[in-house]
Amino acid sequence: MRSLITTVLGFILTCLLIVPVIGQDVLLLDTTGPLDSIKSQNTFIKQSIDSIASLNNGDTLSKELLSKPPIGEIATTINYHAKDSILFDLRSNNLTLFGDSHIDYGEIKLDADETKVNMINKIITSSYRLDSAGKKQGKPVFTEKNTIYETDFIIYNFNTKRAQIKGVVTEQMGAYMQGDDVKKNEQDEMYIIDAKYSTCNLSNPHFHIQSQKLKVAKRNVISGPFNLKFREIWTPIWFPFGMFPQPKEKTSGILVPTYGEETRRGFYLRDGGYYWFLNEYIDLRATGSIYSNGGFSAELNTNYKKRYAYSGGFNFSYNKNLITTGENSETSNDYWVRWSHKPQSQGNSSVSASVSAGTTTYNSNNNLAISDFDRSINSQFSSNVSYSQRFSNAPFNLTMNARHRQNVQTGVMTFSLPEISLNMNRQYPFKQLNGSNLDILKKLGFTYNFVAKNELTNDPTPANFPFNIANVVASDANQEPQLALDFKNAKNGGQHKIPIATSLKLFKNLNLSPNFNFIEYWYLKELNYTYIADQEAVKVDTLQKFSRTNSWNTGTSLSTIIYGTKFFKSESYVQAIRHVLTPSVSFSYSPDFVKGEGGVYQWVQKNEKGDSVLMSKYHQFAYGSPTGAPSKTMSFGLQNNLEIKVKDKNDTTGLGTKKIKLFDNLSFGSGYNFAADSFNLSNISLSTRTSFFKGKLSMNFSGTIDPYVYNGLTTNEEGIVTRQERIDRFTWQNGNGLGNLSRYNTSISLNLKPKGSKESPETNSRDLRNYQDPTGFEENENIGLQDEADLEYIYKNPNEYVNFNIPWSLRLSYSVNVTQVGLLESGIQQTMSFTGDFSLTPKTKVNFRSGYDFEKNKFTQTSVGINRDLHCWQLSFNWIPFGRNQSFNLVIRPKSALLQDLKLQKRKSFQDFL
Repeated sequence: MRSLITTVLGFILTCLLIVPVIGQDVLLLDTTGPLDSIKSQNTFIKQSIDSIASLNNGDTLSKELLSKPPIGEIATTINYHAKDSILFDLRSNNLTLFGDSHIDYGEIKLDADETKVNMINKIITSSYRLDSAGKKQGKPVFTEKNTIYETDFIIYNFNTKRAQIKGVVTEQMGAYMQGDDVKKNEQDEMYIIDAKYSTCNLSNPHFHIQSQKLKVAKRNVISGPFNLKFREIWTPIWFPFGMFPQPKEKTSGILVPTYGEETRRGFYLRDGGYYWFLNEYIDLRATGSIYSNGGFSAELNTNYKKRYAYSGGFNFSYNKNLITTGENSETSNDYWVRWSHKPQSQGNSSVSASVSAGTTTYNSNNNLAISDFDRSINSQFSSNVSYSQRFSNAPFNLTMNARHRQNVQTGVMTFSLPEISLNMNRQYPFKQLNGSNLDILKKLGFTYNFVAKNELTNDPTPANFPFNIANVVASDANQEPQLALDFKNAKNGGQHKIPIATSLKLFKNLNLSPNFNFIEYWYLKELNYTYIADQEAVKVDTLQKFSRTNSWNTGTSLSTIIYGTKFFKSESYVQAIRHVLTPSVSFSYSPDFVKGEGGVYQWVQKNEKGDSVLMSKYHQFAYGSPTGAPSKTMSFGLQNNLEIKVKDKNDTTGLGTKKIKLFDNLSFGSGYNFAADSFNLSNISLSTRTSFFKGKLSMNFSGTIDPYVYNGLTTNEEGIVTRQERIDRFTWQNGNGLGNLSRYNTSISLNLKPKGSKESPETNSRDLRNYQDPTGFEENENIGLQDEADLEYIYKNPNEYVNFNIPWSLRLSYSVNVTQVGLLESGIQQTMSFTGDFSLTPKTKVNFRSGYDFEKNKFTQTSVGINRDLHCWQLSFNWIPFGRNQSFNLVIRPKSALLQDLKLQKRKSFQDFL
């Protein structure tokens, strides 16, 4: 009996020892502890442990072949966890996860309420559950690489990578696809039955393409018969098949033109052409437009970028208008060039460019008022191409520029070709000296600067001289500039500067700064003046030769800072007043450069009375000439800053305070020249700057006080002085106060928006149209956007970027500039502008922009716009109600860039109003 019991127990024990071995043959389970009914997180690896293979270490098969996982096997670690519980059946090889289950397998992730994994068939199954209200909870979310599928039910095979899905919602390249039955193959292609295709991310989209069958491939979506639906409303727009491209990288292709009609230029096809994606560094777009009345335009645009090196863009536009009105025809040929190049490397040399130039009539003949409001009202454009070089083993840096300035109203163009600057970093030759008494020598430093330029212009206006010119043909004051540049009268020259300075402390609070400056002038010509008696004019001869001269000046300045604070009682609202004064006084000396033979200056007789005027042989040259008369000038100034500390009413403790600035800056200054024979005292300058209401209201004032008396010589019929003379006598000597306010400028700006409104980094970029780059290409690295495509789109379409988070905003600015020299009639210039927006509804915003011309008593160019957020659609209306650019523009289009070609657009340009 005992032997029988022993035999039975031995058999049972043997069976218990064999079971774990069988389990390891199927699955090696790695756990850190016992399974928890609340939460469990484990890792399992499919393995095949062969005792023969383990013992036979001398197998002749290569280790590389043995190391590769068998085809069809699970080749990586599967991480899983569940919130509720995990059930693992070793016999059926099924793993079931309950409650917020998660599986992570390489590039595949799956989240669902319930998930089952079968290790024999290598199949994973997931579904949702219904709550007490009958709503679906824990719907499976399947993620493969960067694609997310939200489903009702999914079956996925680890081996074949095929899937069968019920009720799928997925987003790819800006498009949302929904379907009842979906099959996915190993090539990541989907076949969807009863599909919805849209750019709207709602479960019931505002609009979609309803298709019976849809195939989603890597580069495009192919559809069978489909209709366009708005919500549940069917439209008559039906097609037997369709293909929607969704490239994951840029590709070349045809650009479809828009069409329409203009009153003056007739029917047109606009902006049709071809886009070339040359490589990841550069692309090219060529477009053109044709008009039935004979006009056409062409545009070439390219963008390039090399990471960590440079980026830029080039644009060339040509426009020919042939407009026929009755028997008269008008032809115009306009072009515009824009180029931007921005270096990004940290090397010793770099090239940058910002070019914007073209014909003077380009802006007026092309409606830019809607697409680029600021450019349409701007008459000044500038360009610059720059090369800079830093020398590694020397304290020098070199910069070469090619500059261009253009006024499209006057047609005047000025070129600086080239403009060179060589600078040396500040050097301290006595820096290594020891001893506290040698600080003035240790801080002694000098720099060197050399500049040179050659300036050309097409301005026909001759140089300004204070007498009649004998050898210059009188020009028509209304003569327009020609395209050709005047090379003969080019302004060229060079200038060397060597400033030397040091500083030291006096009595701990005074800063003393002596300085010395040496300046050398180089020119390739000089002027000589000869009075012609019979013509009562002066002959000005240009002598072509190398000419040089130099000058020097020296001086010193003394400054300090004085703090004054007044405290008040603790119960007082005003706790303290702080006044900061910064007085300064300086003295400068420059010698007489008029006297001496062969000097820079020449006394020139200008009329038969023998009146003479002192003229420089470098009159109106590139860098001017040395100061003629000697100067011994003492200058003085005083800057003030005034602020108060008051109790903070928003502080609940009653102890908090806040600062309020009364004056950010209040300053004045003047000077006295001891070497002058008359008018020793300089004009007195005044300036102040302040702001109120936390910067919402800011005010600036600057002015000049003339301390001398004026005497009227002639008057007109209305008694207004037309000629006057300045007398070397102070106004206070005649009892007229400190002087005459000969010039002053006042500007006020107001910026209002609701309290608590804050703009995100993205919404701040709405003001990109105010950036300084005239080309429109330059990048802004601090904009806070995540996609360069978004940045480029905002640059090109700034008016389409509207911040609906701020209910309203208003920006007002007003400035007045008054000039009155002595007794002459004063001149007044006033400008006012205002911009703002307000929300009619949370999704509808109205914006406006205008100004007022006080001289012409009429409004400046005005624009009014309405923007409506339609969730997945966007509606914008822009209107210029009057002026030469009178026009309106209406655009309705999807927000997604994928379907930007699907748009309803009505554009009525300003030509239609003429």
